[in-house]
Amino acid sequence: MSSAIRVAVCDDDAVFLDIMTAGITAALDRPGVSLELKAYSAGAPLLADGAFDLVFLDIDMPEMDGIRCAQRLRAAGSEADIVFVSQMEDRVFGIFEVHPWCFIRKSRFREEAPAVLHRWLDERRVHSEVLLFTGEHNVTRSVRPEDILYAESAGKTQKLFLSGSEQPFVIRGLSFHELEEQLETSGFIRIHKGFLANYRYICRITSRSILLDGDISLPVGRDRLTVIREKYLALMKSKTFSV
Repeated sequence: MSSAIRVAVCDDDAVFLDIMTAGITAALDRPGVSLELKAYSAGAPLLADGAFDLVFLDIDMPEMDGIRCAQRLRAAGSEADIVFVSQMEDRVFGIFEVHPWCFIRKSRFREEAPAVLHRWLDERRVHSEVLLFTGEHNVTRSVRPEDILYAESAGKTQKLFLSGSEQPFVIRGLSFHELEEQLETSGFIRIHKGFLANYRYICRITSRSILLDGDISLPVGRDRLTVIREKYLALMKSKTFSV
């Protein structure tokens, strides 16, 4: 890589801060990788210290917890990928709005961090996957999964609602089940019999709806809420889907 990767780690526990620093340094000790790593015991100095590519945040910190710190990073325009590190799995569902890259349990940091970091590096190095879909008038269009907000079944056609587009792209010759098979490894969750939601854009999950960026509200199948939450948590932990 031509420039250094700027990484910040933040945790009020000095012992665990050392564990994170050592683990990240070892995992990113790869040919062609230049690392600039800074460690912080609180969120305020991190916020004042400049831009980063990747930020590891403990959720449970005094004065300013990791979620609040992430909110302030986003409000300041930061596009850093954020990894939350915590034992507090119950708070995972409160971090939607800052669109974290993933979640790692503290008790599993040594085991899980290397794979997370290697995956993150690989995503930086390669271009995103492109899918080809045939629309109306036999027009073929290439679409990146991360640009799809959600998909909706419309009988014999399927609709892709894309970021930055007012009108959906209508797909022909593909069943909703076939579309789901194409998208399920790219971070999409079946939230209803007729809707697939992109994990990346979920802001809130309630018993009645899924709220996406842009105040888009989608229905939730009554029998799918537990599965939706489980899949979201699994994606947060493993980050195994393709982009």
